[in-house]
Amino acid sequence: GKTRLFHKPLIASALLAAVATVTGCKDTAAPTAKADMTAKTIDPVAQAASRYSVTESSYDHAETLQRLYEALDRRDLTVFASVDHAAGARGVDLEMNSATVVIFGSPRIGTSLMQAVPLLSAELPLRAAVYVDGDGVTKVATTSVTALGRDYPLLEDQAGKLQAISGNLAALRAEAAGADN
Repeated sequence: GKTRLFHKPLIASALLAAVATVTGCKDTAAPTAKADMTAKTIDPVAQAASRYSVTESSYDHAETLQRLYEALDRRDLTVFASVDHAAGARGVDLEMNSATVVIFGSPRIGTSLMQAVPLLSAELPLRAAVYVDGDGVTKVATTSVTALGRDYPLLEDQAGKLQAISGNLAALRAEAAGADN
């Protein structure tokens, strides 16, 4: 079989229209060159940070990660996988600070959210990142449920569940980081 390449603006327009249909957004116009230039002037770290809630840890990476696993276990949450980014970097002869992503959740709660908004399956299960920043400080980051609510307005009917998830994530971060003492 021969692979066909499609014109990028056509694919971008189709993807925007599909996302707009799912999220209820009315503006399906393709991004313009001006919009692309504006996007480049936004601080990408600050923009990404608005999607996460971050807690500074009182412990090193290994201890924080262990505390996170214990907090997940106490809540009977399922750990589906973990990704050790620093180990991956070492595997290709590169170095980076410790950074581990733990993928976890509750199928009982997550399934009902995905039934309400199937596109949410791209966001779930939830993730927690335990990482060492450029200043050597260990931090715990989880998805901001406020951001999920903003990005998926069809979840309005699930506000109670989202509020409970938000409280649970805050408690997980605090316990892992030692901020609960």
